[in-house]
Amino acid sequence: MNSPCALSRVEGASQQYDVAYYRSPASYEAETIAGLSVMDDIESVMRRVASLGSAGAIARKSGKEAAADEYFREALALAIEAVNQAAEGGSTSARLNILRTTALLALECGDVTETRRLIDEAATLDPSTIYADEWAQLRDIAAWTDSWLIAAVRREPPDEAALNLLVDRYWRALFGRCQVLTVDREKALDLAQESWRRMLRARNSLKPGGNFPAYLTTIATNAWRDVHRSARRAGPLAEERLASLDAPLPGEGDETIVLADVLPDLNALSANKQRLLAMDIDRALEQLTPLLRDVIVARFITGESCAEIGRRFNRTEQTVSGWVREAVRIMKGYLEEPDTPPDKKS
Repeated sequence: MNSPCALSRVEGASQQYDVAYYRSPASYEAETIAGLSVMDDIESVMRRVASLGSAGAIARKSGKEAAADEYFREALALAIEAVNQAAEGGSTSARLNILRTTALLALECGDVTETRRLIDEAATLDPSTIYADEWAQLRDIAAWTDSWLIAAVRREPPDEAALNLLVDRYWRALFGRCQVLTVDREKALDLAQESWRRMLRARNSLKPGGNFPAYLTTIATNAWRDVHRSARRAGPLAEERLASLDAPLPGEGDETIVLADVLPDLNALSANKQRLLAMDIDRALEQLTPLLRDVIVARFITGESCAEIGRRFNRTEQTVSGWVREAVRIMKGYLEEPDTPPDKKS
């Protein structure tokens, strides 16, 4: 027979078990209210985050980068707080939404390390995010927008992977532009490298919401103009005046490359016709003044609109349209001349 002391110990253990695993309805209600209160707080924080993020996006689109940075940084700080709060009791779905929003804000701020940490946290919480489409763009740096890459490059130190991807995206176009401006492969390489160096020196002032390809084009054009200003001061002994503008660009081995080789859609022609067309377009471009050549290349090779070109030159869109028409007229007149040897064409 059990003693009173033993029964007392069993009843005490039973009561403790009941309290631990079979709580009263009043206990559950209090716990639910507390959980709802936490989620209400998080939702309130995330509404504030959304408001700040929208303000940052508007400021960035308007070119007000200092204000955009401030909005995005404040939004990121609040979002990280929400991530920490949600970890204490939020649902998996809610936590994933907050993590993704926070990762996007980290990218807007250029904080690649924080972005990676948040992505890893989401994968730990739910491994399916590794394959989810909505997380794919965040996980794959090759899918990042120019804005995110530039934000990462602006930081100190710049993110190396983001910088390398910008090079991969825009070096070819920059080099092609420099070939058109210099009509010399080696000078084009020097000009492209100088343009990239200038961009890196000024990277803290880059605008993630701006047109990065057009910005590179502007740098290259300004660098080219600097060379020409120096050439004018040097007079007839300037290096740029010692070689003919219609000289072929040196290629590898015995091959030569002319200016039109950087223009698109020549593959539809035979090799011989490509060479003849390349020579004609090269010489036609050389009929233009440096200004008109710059404008025609920007319009039809780089793909800038007349409005974008006008902003670079501080001129109206109508003025630039007139420049384009004049350049086309000159080139069209040259190319429509009866076939004569190149040295007989004026």
